[in-house]
Amino acid sequence: MEDNQLFPRLKDLCRRCISKNIPTNTFFLTPREQIEAQNYARAELELTPVFFGGYEDAERKIAFFLPDYIEPSAESLSDSLRAVCAVSPFASLSHRDYLGALMNIGIERECIGDILFFDGKCYFFLTPAVAPHVLSSLVRVGREGVSLSEVPLNSLPSFVKDVKEITFTVQSMRADAVIAGIFRISRSLCQDLFPKGDISINYFPCMDRDFPVSEGDILSLRHHGKAKILKADGRSRKGRIFVTAGIYC
Repeated sequence: MEDNQLFPRLKDLCRRCISKNIPTNTFFLTPREQIEAQNYARAELELTPVFFGGYEDAERKIAFFLPDYIEPSAESLSDSLRAVCAVSPFASLSHRDYLGALMNIGIERECIGDILFFDGKCYFFLTPAVAPHVLSSLVRVGREGVSLSEVPLNSLPSFVKDVKEITFTVQSMRADAVIAGIFRISRSLCQDLFPKGDISINYFPCMDRDFPVSEGDILSLRHHGKAKILKADGRSRKGRIFVTAGIYC
């Protein structure tokens, strides 16, 4: 969703929540859109949205505006999305396969949340309006037959993302130094990647190699992966900062 569509939509949802005293929500938002929505709401709106994507570490999430009588929790937000489990016992299908199959039956991307694999099964999240169509129409993914069933959110497995922790030191928390340390590339090579648009910080492209980063920031390097700065404190005898980062596997 483009900014010129997202912001008016957020303003309208916020207004409806306040005037009618009812919960309102968007479709699924990307991580970048979530940041944009949060920043816009803090600056321009009377309410700040809460975000939920079906499980704790979801990447794609729905933004909710809630009246005072509703406490934000998985239980109170669960009516606004559905979880589906897909089984294809004789095939190894990918995220791209399932996303393509869903879009081929007419499902818009904003109606689809995360697509995950666990214990030989695929789980994905949908907005309630499209779930019945998917459950009745999606019988094949690529050339492979699949069987679908809806799963209550409180019955989902624990989707714990694998994170590899590494620790290194930097002279300062400049983006180029930290990214070079995380992805084990040379500082000079890292600096060359900024003008190419290969580096993103908190899901926004970053062209400034001097950009300061801090704990909690998400750093992405094209073709290498994504990592989160978990800790940046303490100094070595030479005055370098100890950094701990988690690389998403």
